[in-house]
Amino acid sequence: MKTIVITGGSDGIGAAAAQELVGLGHQVVIVGRNPTKTAAVANALKMPYHLADFTKLADVQRLANELRQYNHIDVLANNAGGIMGERTLTADGFEKTFQVNHLGAFLLTQLLLDKLVADHATVIATSSIAANLFGAPFDVNDLNVAQSYTSEKAYGYAKYENILFTRELIRRYPGQLHAVAFHPGVVRTSFSSESNTVMR
Repeated sequence: MKTIVITGGSDGIGAAAAQELVGLGHQVVIVGRNPTKTAAVANALKMPYHLADFTKLADVQRLANELRQYNHIDVLANNAGGIMGERTLTADGFEKTFQVNHLGAFLLTQLLLDKLVADHATVIATSSIAANLFGAPFDVNDLNVAQSYTSEKAYGYAKYENILFTRELIRRYPGQLHAVAFHPGVVRTSFSSESNTVMR
């Protein structure tokens, strides 16, 4: 039995993955933003859950502290994310897509890094082919997507950042932890419900 933490676990791919993994006999720690939906998924699966809104980095810091209660983390699945609508900044001063899709996962992973390395964990990023479709050319000087913002461009940038971070984890911690980023395919979920893109 593995202990698997899934962010964005209250809906869509995260909830479906949680159900599948519990069916395989694993302990799944479900992390979600919406208290009602998160509790419903966790209670149905008889699994623990934690609440965190990735638009607030203080929530991510609190979550990291809470996750240290588990003796072992075998997998951290950084799955929280989505395509947003109009360009908005979070209270932390970052473009919302950037923070929810990348910075939150980056911070959570960094705050747990000593534990993840000690546990020889696997870090999984739900990325997207959008990194190729909308993320190029990637401007490292415009991470907040202040220039020529579109929902697709911001999402493509964030998914590209997921891939770069995954590659860097592999480079820095060979033999200490595993890391992978994947494209889940075209899946009908609510991840684009805030946007007006065709993917809605």
